[in-house]
Amino acid sequence: MELNTGTKQLAQFILDDWKLLLCLTILFALYFHYTSTFDFFEKKGIKFMKPTIIVGNIGSRILARTSFHAFQLEIYNNFKGHPYGGIFEGRRPVLYLIDPDIIKAVTIRDFDYFMDRLAFMSNAPKYISRSLLNLKGAEWKSVRSTITPSFSSSRLKHMLPLIQSCSDQMVKFLKQYAENKDIEMKDIMGHFTLEVIGTCAFGIKSDALTDENAKFVKVAEKFNYIPAHKRFFLFFLLMFMPKMIRYLNISFLHHETTKKLVEMLQVTKAERRSTARKNDFLQLMIDAAEKEKEMCENSNEKPHLDDDTIDAQSLLFLIAGYETSSTLLSFAIHTLAVQPEIQEKLREHIVDVTTGKEMSYELLSQLDYLEAFLLETLRLYPPVARVDRVATKPYTLPGTSIKIDVGDTVSIPVYGIHMDPDHYPEPEVFKPDRFMKDGKVERPSHLFLAFGAGPRNCIGLRFAMFSAKLAMVSLLKNFKFTSCPKTEQPIQFHKSSMLLKAKTGLWVHVEKI
Repeated sequence: MELNTGTKQLAQFILDDWKLLLCLTILFALYFHYTSTFDFFEKKGIKFMKPTIIVGNIGSRILARTSFHAFQLEIYNNFKGHPYGGIFEGRRPVLYLIDPDIIKAVTIRDFDYFMDRLAFMSNAPKYISRSLLNLKGAEWKSVRSTITPSFSSSRLKHMLPLIQSCSDQMVKFLKQYAENKDIEMKDIMGHFTLEVIGTCAFGIKSDALTDENAKFVKVAEKFNYIPAHKRFFLFFLLMFMPKMIRYLNISFLHHETTKKLVEMLQVTKAERRSTARKNDFLQLMIDAAEKEKEMCENSNEKPHLDDDTIDAQSLLFLIAGYETSSTLLSFAIHTLAVQPEIQEKLREHIVDVTTGKEMSYELLSQLDYLEAFLLETLRLYPPVARVDRVATKPYTLPGTSIKIDVGDTVSIPVYGIHMDPDHYPEPEVFKPDRFMKDGKVERPSHLFLAFGAGPRNCIGLRFAMFSAKLAMVSLLKNFKFTSCPKTEQPIQFHKSSMLLKAKTGLWVHVEKI
């Protein structure tokens, strides 16, 4: 059959311009792929931020035009007045929870539906992939319950002399090297935190406060360093080939640093099993692992707390404790420097409660204004700006018809909630009284999220507050902190970091009292 003229012309056009047609087809396919999810929230009747192809709503974050904390506040304010709202991270929809009752339901009341955290599972070493942050379901529950006794009040009481010794070392260091000088406090508090964790958790004397070139310090300080090319590569994978991540050995931590830290911890673990026993976090896990192993041999079950899992929890304790505790203390001292009236009130409170008394767990619990001061610091400067949960069972948001499917992510904008004037009047103003007796009673606990909320909150929160209190008592009894030419107020947050960091550091002037 002879082709008509129109068909011939079309065939000739395809033959002549097949490259152009192929490119157009590919472009159309890519456009369809990267916009195919953009009606996700519209179909559910949920307010959402209008996305841009490829980047979704996170273009400003990718280009480091806004800090992660400021971005969370922007999202919260965009959806305020609504119980929830949606954004797109690339093409992936993320539902933000705004209503306090829904937040309470997801994190506490109906926790069984949202037991897992969001985790990008790669082919990283098990000392990363098997941490509490990444474990899921029953396995997470088993490991968490094993570790929880490490942070009981009785164990904290035993750790008090060790933490006090670290605090004394910090005071000695500041008197010797920093008196009447301008000091960047994040660095100093990082060294103190390393000393505390090394001593209390692993029985390792890190020399963080006596030798700035100590091996443990030099290694640990670089754990979160990610070169620009690696950040770009991670972003490229998350945006374009997220399923490839599971086959690659990548993480958001510095590979060589984490490897060296684990090697150090493994040496300590081997020593414990051969000769030296100590009453610390590592010993508790080793003992629990032996007990679980015996039980599993009788029941033919696989133990959860194997060597890789012990290494993973040890590394997590070290890294998470180092970053969050040093952030709390450094921002707290900066606050004292720029608000001398609060500093004087806090010092008087500490002196009044502790003078002539031996430091003890019970005495620290009487320092209610100090605790309120630290909690207000965490409200205004939370180290983590958002927490995520992943649905493990189909769920309907209470009081709505919105259905959450298995695998869907919900996010809670911590910094947005902490800066909401309806929850915290005059949120930009530093007011420790918010966390004194009356203020704490009036406000639901799930509206203070510096440590998360519910069963999957920060397991080390008691240890963090305990060590921070001891450090602040020692510092305020010995030093006065004031502003210096490098002190920045208000603080500008670093725009490329996920965790809270000051753009130019936290500088104060230190004077011995």
